[in-house]
Amino acid sequence: MNRESALAVTRRLIEHVVADTTDLAEAPWVEPAESYFDREVWEREREQFFFESPQAIGFAGDIATPGTFMTTEVMGKPVIVTRDKEGALRAFLNVCTHRGARVAEGCGKAARLVCRFHGWNYGLDGRLAGRGRSQDFEPDSLPTGLQQLPVSDRGGVLMLGVRPEMGQLRVEHAIDDILPAFEGYEFAKMQRVGSDRFEVDANWKLVTNLSHEGYHFATLHRDSLAPMMTGHGAADEFGLHTRWAFPFRGIEKLRDKDESEWPSYPSAAVNHTLFPGTVIVANEGNAQMIRVEPGDEPGKSVVYFSSVCVPSVDGEVNDADRGTYEFGRNIFESEDLPAAAECQHGIAAREQAVVIGRNEVVVQMWHRRWRDELD
Repeated sequence: MNRESALAVTRRLIEHVVADTTDLAEAPWVEPAESYFDREVWEREREQFFFESPQAIGFAGDIATPGTFMTTEVMGKPVIVTRDKEGALRAFLNVCTHRGARVAEGCGKAARLVCRFHGWNYGLDGRLAGRGRSQDFEPDSLPTGLQQLPVSDRGGVLMLGVRPEMGQLRVEHAIDDILPAFEGYEFAKMQRVGSDRFEVDANWKLVTNLSHEGYHFATLHRDSLAPMMTGHGAADEFGLHTRWAFPFRGIEKLRDKDESEWPSYPSAAVNHTLFPGTVIVANEGNAQMIRVEPGDEPGKSVVYFSSVCVPSVDGEVNDADRGTYEFGRNIFESEDLPAAAECQHGIAAREQAVVIGRNEVVVQMWHRRWRDELD
């Protein structure tokens, strides 16, 4: 976020805190209960929003150095992203051409990617570099390299096409509309602090919406977030993507200072959501990514929670950034996710529509997007 935008967001948040208001939608929104457990809807969302749309999977800082790699899973597919010695970014299915075993685990530096099953090994460009008893596989008319996927790191965010046939240009331009909002954040320099994977008994939209309103702060997060943050918020739309900022307590004290003395970043957490629903919560010097995917049925989801920070001069993660990661993860795991599962169970039991208030404006934005895009 550049300084002009930071000042504008700060002004809006101060006004809301002083007046005890928040950005509002025009009217309440009614979402059919079937949205959360209908299999046909779920299958269409899964195909169109996740397999046919570019997905945010991490930050460029995870693989900033030539000769590095990182692995993850996207919609159940094992994926490896590499940066070769020339600095070129690539992504592949993390699947050996021989018998399908993985060629890497975790993240780090490597000259080659080696399958531990039979020892086939590949360069970071995906080409087969060596294999034992190569003569027994000749003549070989099949491709021997790793299957490549389209990938981009524009704005410091790693965007991936889950299927090879998705065009590279589509992946590169997937977040064009929101790129100006990323100015000032150093995603390309941030290194991973920690990551977690959760399986949740709740529809993926319910889990995604956990990060879209502060209405629940005073109750669900009464002893955790509420002492630090308020439920006031300022929301903006950037094409298919959104930004929602919610302030730290005491932000209104900035009124006593000239704007030239205001901090470069808002005294707030700034939540960016990239279509179809990956959340990036950015602060000065650190960020968290919450990536939610449909599980193996409408009432289940898989969630990837990761945290990154700009490392110290010696390349180490400091205790404050590690504490930020642990604090956010623990709240998400012990308070947010159980609430989503409880809601899923209740909506299915009641089989009545869900009412979303005017004060839950970002939740409405996303239900409108999902409905419009699906239709």
